[in-house]
Amino acid sequence: MAGETAAAPAEERPAQASSFRRTFESLGERDYVWYFAGNTAFFLAMQMNVVIRGYLAFELTDSATALGLVSFGFAIPMMFIAPIAGVIGDRVNKRNLLMIAQSGTGVVNLGMAILVLTGVVAFWHLMVAAVLTGIIMSLVMPARQAIIPALVPQHLLMNAISLQMGGMNLSRIIGPAIAGLMIAPIGAGGVYAVTVVLFAIGVVSLAPLPRHGMVSKEGKEPTAFFADLSEGFAYIARDPLFRLLIGSALLMPLFMFPVQQILPVFSEDVFGSIFAGDGLALGILMGSTGVGGLVGAIVATNLSEIPKKGPLMGFGALFMGICFALFASTSLWLPIVAAFWIGVAMLVLGNIGAMIFQVTNNTIIQARVPDEYRGRVMSVLMMSFGTMPLGVIPVTMAADEWGAPIAIVVSQIAAIAVVILMFGLSAQLRRLEFGNLEKAEMSPAQAAVLVAEGKISQEEADRLTGRTPGAAVAAGTADRGAQDRGQAAG
Repeated sequence: MAGETAAAPAEERPAQASSFRRTFESLGERDYVWYFAGNTAFFLAMQMNVVIRGYLAFELTDSATALGLVSFGFAIPMMFIAPIAGVIGDRVNKRNLLMIAQSGTGVVNLGMAILVLTGVVAFWHLMVAAVLTGIIMSLVMPARQAIIPALVPQHLLMNAISLQMGGMNLSRIIGPAIAGLMIAPIGAGGVYAVTVVLFAIGVVSLAPLPRHGMVSKEGKEPTAFFADLSEGFAYIARDPLFRLLIGSALLMPLFMFPVQQILPVFSEDVFGSIFAGDGLALGILMGSTGVGGLVGAIVATNLSEIPKKGPLMGFGALFMGICFALFASTSLWLPIVAAFWIGVAMLVLGNIGAMIFQVTNNTIIQARVPDEYRGRVMSVLMMSFGTMPLGVIPVTMAADEWGAPIAIVVSQIAAIAVVILMFGLSAQLRRLEFGNLEKAEMSPAQAAVLVAEGKISQEEADRLTGRTPGAAVAAGTADRGAQDRGQAAG
């Protein structure tokens, strides 16, 4: 009996180690590690930027509507520039595009640091900086998403996307907390200066990435630019499932984003009496959204084996709406201290649901889209940032009129209704199945380097990456059949 008892833990340890390795498997790819490090530094700076921008907007105007206007200035370029950026992303080297565009964000933040430190900053400066950052992000985000499939073998795609979003959400934990805690000792200008350093780290981390395999479409004439633009939309329109996936991806930020953007109002007007430290409540609230996103991303790294992706997306979206509604409502019926900490827990849980929805949605799209359309399709996804003001401005205006808790509760009731209708009316989404991609020996970028060096042929590269004619439909060949049968039944 004693021997049997002692043997049990030894049997469990390999399984636990194996599970740990699966969770972080993509970090075994050298190119992806550099990308991951730079991506995390970049989004750490962006999250600090969101906090300090919202803090300054509210300090300068004492109006919740000002937060919505600044968000509008950042997000509206996504709606109009992102599709054009997608065509650019398909035509140029994504590594070089990212290095140049991300340098631009550092320059904008350097300008804001100078304005704040010299005491001449005004609200219109925040608006201009938000618009410029939104324009640059329109170039950065489609390329950042489209580059992932080139850096990892295809069977690691969902793991890589999950870890990338996990890194982004780790920045949502650390970034807001750092920004909130730094406001008092070094001021808003000092926080902007810190973001400049982080943006620089993000640019430097891209330098080791391969120079080959980073262009989706080569040799296109400039006159074909607008043809490429319309071709990208036509590709999406031809595929009913793509229309559903991208439509839901564009719709959900209408309900997700306003919650994060209105947190400065909660921190001052609802929970401001709890903490004496300036910015501390805001740091905790925004950090909790990152905790939820990080946990959700880690959970998603282990969900690739679940074939029923449609119900998984629906669960994530519905769970998000319920938790966010509970977050906002706690202050209406609980003592303020209890309401704060229960609200923090609801923000964590709500962001777990949001991340499960986003990772699953993004992975299916990335796996199904052909390389030559990848930048354009991802740019349409990035247009979701342009839809955010459509949700933020009404919510912030309602917050000024009736208070932030009521505004968020109403918006999340609407979110729950939309999710129920969307999945209730669409048999395609309810029955959507999608499994792991076939295992490949190397990433497309690694194979492209070997081809450029003359070490292997293009045919051999296709075989090693799973892109042989038989594997070109590598987006879950067996599962695709079940998926298509579900579409036909719908």
